[in-house]
Amino acid sequence: MKLSVRHAGLSDIGLHRTSNEDAFVTQPPLFVVADGMGGAQAGEVASGLAVTTLAAAEETEPLVAAAQRANARIYEHAQANEDQAGMGTTLTAFRLHGSRAEFVHIGDSRAYLLRDGLLEQLTEDHSLVVQWVREGTMTAEEAAVNRFRSVLSRALGTEPEAEIDAFDFEFEPGDVVVLCSDGLSGPVAPATIADLAGRSDPEEAVHLLIRDAKNHGGPDNITAVVVQFHAGDELSTDEPVTMSSAGATTAELPKAGPVQSESASVTEATAPALRSPRASLPAATSVLTDATDRRPHHRVLKIAAVVLIALAALTMVAGIGLSRAYYVADDGGYVAVYRGVPFEIGGIGAHRLFMRTLTPVSALSLDDHQRLDAHDLMRKQTAMDRAAGLGAQP
Repeated sequence: MKLSVRHAGLSDIGLHRTSNEDAFVTQPPLFVVADGMGGAQAGEVASGLAVTTLAAAEETEPLVAAAQRANARIYEHAQANEDQAGMGTTLTAFRLHGSRAEFVHIGDSRAYLLRDGLLEQLTEDHSLVVQWVREGTMTAEEAAVNRFRSVLSRALGTEPEAEIDAFDFEFEPGDVVVLCSDGLSGPVAPATIADLAGRSDPEEAVHLLIRDAKNHGGPDNITAVVVQFHAGDELSTDEPVTMSSAGATTAELPKAGPVQSESASVTEATAPALRSPRASLPAATSVLTDATDRRPHHRVLKIAAVVLIALAALTMVAGIGLSRAYYVADDGGYVAVYRGVPFEIGGIGAHRLFMRTLTPVSALSLDDHQRLDAHDLMRKQTAMDRAAGLGAQP
């Protein structure tokens, strides 16, 4: 079946953020939305690397392969730049081949299908609360308002290899697809998304969608891409192209073919970001004391202590692997998950911030404080579950 498309995309900083970490591409036959995480600069770089990698991919390359390549680029960039450690991004994208589309998805950005007046979510959120709903420990209604609804269980660039959902879908004339970040899907009701996305003009639709998100508080960056399908000539890649990679300069991003940059619509932030920017890593507990203590036997004991702690750390992670060890700790007054081990040996930290929650340490009970201070090493999912369990019950 031959289809033609009309499309538009728009991104907005929202009402409570100081920077825009979202990015999107409308480059027929490719459409992408990415929501970066890791704080100002790091999140922007992650989402920028994701969208430009997909935009530069050959159409003969499977989209999931391009997404895996984007994952590797983000992960390697974070490893090489300590100030951007822990960064990552969501990714929701599809590429058309006639009426068939290949989708890739990871994180909690979404793809919606509007068909015959009914709105269907094509993607599944990779978040802790969705996992809890699936396991039966939380209802969907509770998940919608839970404080951990923005904590991801999967993201692009946080691991050497990503678990990316990939599927095909067949479109029909009259279908409308909405790709969006959680800054839209969170505050805007599905019925409203269906109503506004069904407008005849995609440009009007994206403006109305973002306006409605801001009318409901605009707590996050907001990005919407609307694609309408019509019967007609087969899709041409010569259609107008729009790309927005918010916050990243041209010099920071790889070339992505014939892409025309477009400035995202923004509003001045009036309050600090809800998802706090990545703070600098706190100094890990060190077993070395003041260097002015010059007594030789004390220095020998301290060196021995360093060696013993290092050996203990290595023993604890022997069954996990150092690169797969995680622990829960305090980061700037909030419960956070770190990757690595909670030590500095020779002045070199063996850990990096992986995820910072919205749970203040000051709100924890005495028992939860003790669990936080234990710095037990564990696998990623166990650490994320423990962080989510401190100070709250699912």
